[in-house]
Amino acid sequence: MKRKVISSAAILLILALIGGPVFAEGQAEKEYPARDIELMVPWGVGGATDIMFRTFMSVLPKYLGAPVIIVNRPGGGAVPGYAEAMQKKADGYYFVAWATASITKTHMSKTPYSTDTFEPVINLASSPVWILVPGDSPYKDLNDLLADAKRRPGQVTLGNAGAGGGTHMIALAFEKAAGVKFNHVPHAGGGPTVVAGVGGHVDAISVGPPEGVAQLESGQLRCLAIFAEERLEDFPDYPTAVEQGLDFTLGQWRGVAALKGTDPAHIRHVHDAFKKTMEDPDFLVLAKNAGLLLDYIGLDDFKKYIEEQDKLYEDIVRSNKLGDRYEY
Repeated sequence: MKRKVISSAAILLILALIGGPVFAEGQAEKEYPARDIELMVPWGVGGATDIMFRTFMSVLPKYLGAPVIIVNRPGGGAVPGYAEAMQKKADGYYFVAWATASITKTHMSKTPYSTDTFEPVINLASSPVWILVPGDSPYKDLNDLLADAKRRPGQVTLGNAGAGGGTHMIALAFEKAAGVKFNHVPHAGGGPTVVAGVGGHVDAISVGPPEGVAQLESGQLRCLAIFAEERLEDFPDYPTAVEQGLDFTLGQWRGVAALKGTDPAHIRHVHDAFKKTMEDPDFLVLAKNAGLLLDYIGLDDFKKYIEEQDKLYEDIVRSNKLGDRYEY
């Protein structure tokens, strides 16, 4: 009996020395996730991506099995946030917000990351951009705005959520389609852009649901046009650009990406938790109230979609000779 005890002790010592996990009888290694998960949002509080994730956090932990800490790293066209993310451990406890603006910036200028730097997990929402103006703006519809822009080329100010970002890129495509020239004013995210619009610091702003929803409902902002094929079901009173004579539609997508090297099982777990949340009745009510336009695209399909979007925005940048990444 004594010899058996000594052998057991020796085995435990060897396991400890080689770094193997040692568990007491009946004790199992904790299942993933065993602690909080951090989600980096490279845009400010109050922007569309931030609002979306904070809405998800009301229900997501129920399916994820752990709390999620949202860390905002705004500014610099999202580059500083993603550069910081590249230094994190791919241990399944760090994910990033991945959206249209994540890839548009890579074509405007040289960045330390590209579409291949992160691993697409799931797309959660998509929304067409809309053009909003202060509640007391003299522009009554989209044609009023365009007429003024034609009279005063480069003088009508149009705010966006960041230079080289999704709303900026779409605004550039919009002005080309309309044959006008705006004075584009970048801000550190959708939240500050909305604030600038409400305060009348710019003539109009280019953002997308859920940005501006509360201010539209309160009358602080008015919607001149939505860049969608048809009016949105949740916002039936807001006209499209198409029905006002401008055949232009374009929007943004928003989802989640993981660090390269993250365990596929962990990625699948996070994907499944978000997908289940998107189907949760309580969450669907919250999403509607927040103005979220849910749009599920999962894993491999999301990766293919991003590759297509990457090509689209590269073409937009090159054809318009934008930014300083490419030689013209």
